[in-house]
Amino acid sequence: MKKSGYARGVLKWVSSGGWGRALPILVFLIGVGGLWAQEPEPKAESQPSQTRAKTYVPSPSSSEKVASGQIKILEVEYSSRRTDVTINEDKIRQNMRSNKGGVYSQQVVDGDIESLYQTGDYENVQIVTSEMRADDGERGVRLTVLVDPKVRVAEVEVKRKRADGGLDDDLSVDKEDLLDLKLKALTASDAKGAAALANAFSPKETVTKAGDTLSDERLQRDAFAMEDFYRDKGYKDVKIVAKQEPVKGGEAKVIFEIDEGIRGFISKIRFIGNQAATAKELEKVVKLKPKEWWQIFSKSDRFEELALKDDVSRIKNFYLNQGYIDVSVAASVDLPRTLKNEEAKKDANAPRGEDFDPDDIPAEDLILTYRIEEGRQYRVGTLSVDGNAFFSADDLMNELMTKSKQVEIFDQVELKMIKADGLQEGEIYAVNSLQASIETLQDKYGRRGFREARVEYRMAPNVENGRIDVSFNIKEGEKFYVDKIEIQGNTTTRDKVIRREIDLAPGEVFDTVREKASKRRLEGLNYFSKVETYAEETDVPNRQKLIVKVEEKGTGEVSFGAGFSSVELLTGNITVGEKNFDLQKIFQSFPPRGAGQKVRFQASIGFRSQNINLSFTEPWFLDKPIRLDAGGYYNGASYLSEFYNQKNYGAFTGLSRRLGDDFPLNRWSTGITYRPEYYDISDLQSDAPPYFQASTGDTFKSSLRGSVTYDGRDSYMLAHSGQYFEFGAEGAGGPLLGSENIWKIKAEFKTYHTLWKEKDVIFSARVLVGLVDTYSTTEYVPVWDQLFAGGSGSIRGFDPSLG
Repeated sequence: MKKSGYARGVLKWVSSGGWGRALPILVFLIGVGGLWAQEPEPKAESQPSQTRAKTYVPSPSSSEKVASGQIKILEVEYSSRRTDVTINEDKIRQNMRSNKGGVYSQQVVDGDIESLYQTGDYENVQIVTSEMRADDGERGVRLTVLVDPKVRVAEVEVKRKRADGGLDDDLSVDKEDLLDLKLKALTASDAKGAAALANAFSPKETVTKAGDTLSDERLQRDAFAMEDFYRDKGYKDVKIVAKQEPVKGGEAKVIFEIDEGIRGFISKIRFIGNQAATAKELEKVVKLKPKEWWQIFSKSDRFEELALKDDVSRIKNFYLNQGYIDVSVAASVDLPRTLKNEEAKKDANAPRGEDFDPDDIPAEDLILTYRIEEGRQYRVGTLSVDGNAFFSADDLMNELMTKSKQVEIFDQVELKMIKADGLQEGEIYAVNSLQASIETLQDKYGRRGFREARVEYRMAPNVENGRIDVSFNIKEGEKFYVDKIEIQGNTTTRDKVIRREIDLAPGEVFDTVREKASKRRLEGLNYFSKVETYAEETDVPNRQKLIVKVEEKGTGEVSFGAGFSSVELLTGNITVGEKNFDLQKIFQSFPPRGAGQKVRFQASIGFRSQNINLSFTEPWFLDKPIRLDAGGYYNGASYLSEFYNQKNYGAFTGLSRRLGDDFPLNRWSTGITYRPEYYDISDLQSDAPPYFQASTGDTFKSSLRGSVTYDGRDSYMLAHSGQYFEFGAEGAGGPLLGSENIWKIKAEFKTYHTLWKEKDVIFSARVLVGLVDTYSTTEYVPVWDQLFAGGSGSIRGFDPSLG
């Protein structure tokens, strides 16, 4: 920031109304400017003398000469607008090129200002230029350097904030460890919104110390680092605030006020007032609980205030779905020392059959107590509908009373989609069932184009008989048709890739159920980070435009690694793939993306095996819902048997199709695959069985396989629940040519169950049965087609020769 003394003087003079005297003065100053333009003769060095600024009136000519770099700097002064600091003139001088006796240059002055800022010691820097004349008559300029030094830290203190609001030094962690913390680099994913500070400091820098320059941003980073330190020690709700106090000499004292919150690990949870549910049932509902001996990596026993509030909501939701609509739940956190043993045993509200002794719990651990007032249980009374015109009441009631129909709803507590049954008269009232009934009626209208239909409900609890009558009021709105479908945001993916997943077309009834199913299919492609569908009004009555808005995300895959096992010994692997590949763009752009195809290359090289695979998938072959799979591979292995080494290479081409788009046919598919392969058995041992010897050398196999598959898993990538079944029949040789004539039938079943939801511990079981035999001129089933168990692919710990 710079101010010119010349410019300020001119403005002051003009504003004083001196235009009437302008001409004679300007003539005089132009003459003086001519004298300044002459090169001064060199002078002998003399003793410094007192200089003082002369009164002057700047003119355009003199300002121009100053800017031209022909004026000598006669004096440099150093000052500050702050009266509570001392200026270090030597340090300022070391960071400036402009100095007394040098030639004035505005460019150099600009660089001096930037240089002083870059030291990081100053909040504000100004260099003011003013004309002066020495006693000997020499004309020049005076530079006045005005700096506002940043505040220095005189002292750093850390204080614990007590419950009464006071401060003390009784920290629960080591003070020296806290003050020696290293600052870590923050990223845009930081939950505390400190992403703007991500690159402000070196990760090797420690928290603020005495003598450092005071910085609000730095103190904020310090507080973040200290909070992380506390959290690692179990203080999940710690809050740290950095405050400043001025001290003498223009410095400041920094005080970190630390509200440690509750620290400790949960050793016990108590449920008081629970009559309808056992403690074990409620323990399954909450997340915070004592860790079992086998839960080595679990953090369920680490207390967090927010998690406690969530658990209160979970317990309440549990009761609301058991008919207890008046339930209330309160939670408290106690240390063992706050619960006297005698009082706990005499507590009339203590859990049934519990001999609770706080002395049995470590002093630093926590006890969670949930006090529950259940109220009475309610069942569903009568159900009714009103406000309906398009559908009859009987039609809507039949839809509601279909018991076998589960509806997908959003769980407001767990924040995920779940399935629930609707309300049934006489059954236990449940809030999830209420939501399911509302969704059932919404979908009933949505299928017929009433996308703006709304369902409201009224409850009438009867305390005497414990029944709740529920009435659904329907606001039907208008029936709409699809005017057109507009796709937005697909900067990479082709329009047709998105349109083919949308189960709606212009002119059709605006079916909201099919709209939601289309949205799920688009999300399942895994091409987009976000998918939105909504309607926009048009100029045509009862017609709306369907907007499908997507946000593209990265779909490429590159991974590599190395591993060691008792079977493979040392192996290295690499995978390169693209989930949204475009074969037509392979020579036009890189990466070629946008057609919804998949391509994947995998290589795994080890001491005992070598596997290379290249695959390509076109999910809509010829723009039909038919999947095309093609690829090639090479596999070599020396661990399959003690009698031989095997390698094979080949290719495959297959077509498959789902049997339908709606449940349950959308889970069934059928396919056919042709596979030409070459097998080579080498290094055959002399004592190998005859069927091994019959397989030696090169063999060409040409096979065709048909299959029927059921896939009811909840996820193709990582299944948590569901089943998978495949039945396949294969034939090789005969009309397909080749030197191998066999037939094979195989059936495979897999099942998945989640054992530990928080840590994604999943139990899976697999059963595979098969039958293989030869025909025609082939005498023995080749070793690569034989069925046996053992090895890393089926039963670890056994050689691949069981059976």
